[in-house]
Amino acid sequence: MNPLELLFRVGPAIKTVFELGYEPKEELFYELTADQYEQLERSGQDTSKRWFTIIPTNQKHDVPEVLIIDADGAKALLDAARYINHICTEAEPPRQFSSFDDKLKYAATQLPSVFSQSSKYPSKEAPILKIVK
Repeated sequence: MNPLELLFRVGPAIKTVFELGYEPKEELFYELTADQYEQLERSGQDTSKRWFTIIPTNQKHDVPEVLIIDADGAKALLDAARYINHICTEAEPPRQFSSFDDKLKYAATQLPSVFSQSSKYPSKEAPILKIVK
């Protein structure tokens, strides 16, 4: 993945993965129903491309909103998850992670804080030193 693709396409998706708090996998994406496509069209969205809803397997309660994403966004989320997994695979010293949650906690310490700051995985950066006169 080239740096521009990482910055402009996958970067926002990495931030979204931190906010979701779970690993987006292909089996969690379901194409919208005909009724949902009609509702999407009425809201002014481009329905000429494929749209998906994201349904996590560990959802604990009914959510009043349905999270939807277009095909390009879904691919970016999957690439973001692969990138987070790559960061964890390359950890020095090598580490074992028991869950994707543990991977997100570790990745938050390896990536710039902008990716995780609005999530439950804020990085623990050193405080900025300010000289007091």
